[in-house]
Amino acid sequence: MPRPSRQLPQVGAQARIAHFGGSFEAGVVVAVHDDGRRLEVRGEGGEVLEFVLSRATARFVAAGGGQGPRLELVAGNG
Repeated sequence: MPRPSRQLPQVGAQARIAHFGGSFEAGVVVAVHDDGRRLEVRGEGGEVLEFVLSRATARFVAAGGGQGPRLELVAGNG
């Protein structure tokens, strides 16, 4: 069976939440759904945000679309 081209996200993985306007905050993956295509991430303030993997860009974007934050998984997880 072929391996995925990217590392699958795991609970506890460090992440960076990129907000519209250029600000960033640290986050931690607290839940992984749909074989790694949907994530719940707790930000520095304790708020849990949901991100989905965009088919068009292969990046994690805010669930529900719009101009919400993006998610970057920090290298070295797992």
